[in-house]
Amino acid sequence: MLAATVTMIASIPGQTIGVGVFADFLIMSLGISRVQLSAAYMAGTMGSSFILPFAGRAIDRFGIRIMVVVVSIGLGFSLATLASLEYVINLKTVRSTAFVMTVIIITFMLIRFFGQGCLTVISRIAIGKWFNHRRGLATAISGIFVTFSFNASPLYLNSLIQSYGWKEVSIILAVAVGIFVSLISWIFYRDAPEDCGLVMDGNDDPAWLNKMSGKIPNTRKEFNRSEALQTRSFWLFSAGLSAQALVITAVTFHIASIGSGVGLSRPEVFQLFLPMSGFAIMGSLLSGWISDQVKLKWLLMIQQISLSTGTLALLYLGSHFGQALFSIGYGISGGIFSTLVTVTWPRFFGRKHLGAISSLNMSIIVFASAVGPVVFSLGQSLTSSYISILIICGMAPLIVAIASLKADNPQEKITCELA
Repeated sequence: MLAATVTMIASIPGQTIGVGVFADFLIMSLGISRVQLSAAYMAGTMGSSFILPFAGRAIDRFGIRIMVVVVSIGLGFSLATLASLEYVINLKTVRSTAFVMTVIIITFMLIRFFGQGCLTVISRIAIGKWFNHRRGLATAISGIFVTFSFNASPLYLNSLIQSYGWKEVSIILAVAVGIFVSLISWIFYRDAPEDCGLVMDGNDDPAWLNKMSGKIPNTRKEFNRSEALQTRSFWLFSAGLSAQALVITAVTFHIASIGSGVGLSRPEVFQLFLPMSGFAIMGSLLSGWISDQVKLKWLLMIQQISLSTGTLALLYLGSHFGQALFSIGYGISGGIFSTLVTVTWPRFFGRKHLGAISSLNMSIIVFASAVGPVVFSLGQSLTSSYISILIICGMAPLIVAIASLKADNPQEKITCELA
């Protein structure tokens, strides 16, 4: 659990919450527009989403220990490439827009594939493989550190950039992830408890297991990826998690621009993520504990309502009331998101094909996150404000919240059939 927490935190430079801090500096340094950067980010993220399912199969085949080391080194290399973007682009005497955009797209694709995609999936699979009845609790404990780190990172990274420069910070992150995180992962990661002569949850007491199975259905069937795709629950949960990714990615990527529209400076905007982390930790702790007690569809509903609240609150970001709702809504939705994306798939579909199923879901999430920033850019460009797009994205999660009533655990149906 601790190793998975470290690698999840290490994925921050590949997440939008990390990349977004570099956005304005990339625009100035590379001489491109915000729309062009958003388009490159979208294309790179989409490219990574298309190859993520193949990475999932590799995780199932080679194991999480080997893959986490390879992926950490890959993310380190990608961050070093980001720092070298201006140098690479200037290698050509005549800079064409096509060449500049191609280089940026490839760089973003690598960062998103190794960071947001592979490293995140592996970290969640690790907890999914080592815990069953206490999976929610383990996720909640891990989520405390992950959530605080994610929400504190924009302010911290911005401070580092102001002190050392964006290229230098990118190199520092490359070394930290590529060398130190990969070494830590090799030392502490193990593929499954059975490989170490242990059992899931660390408890093999029959009475305890029988008691817990009354709250969480045992894995009666190991679903493969094709079978998982045939269930309504896979698509409803994927829709809810993707809605979170699309909106949060877009808002995080453009938060400095959104804030400037209501008179907030960069430090003032990034400081809003700190109180958000408190609510995210609360959401992660409560949802992690509750997820071991109730059906996950209720958490999905609450998560979508919170997402809607945080998004609509951006319409009033210039006021203290709007800032409070923004932090509460996004904090709670983010905390529940981290629980659902870790707990849902092993509980619904088992562990045998967890890499293939989780990576496919992550591919959908990554694709949705790719669309968000460019949609917000176009919305702002066409209407000279973010109001219209915020209203649309604020109402959409409510539709998913209603549909989530049908998102039942497929294992329950199999349990009933066997009974």
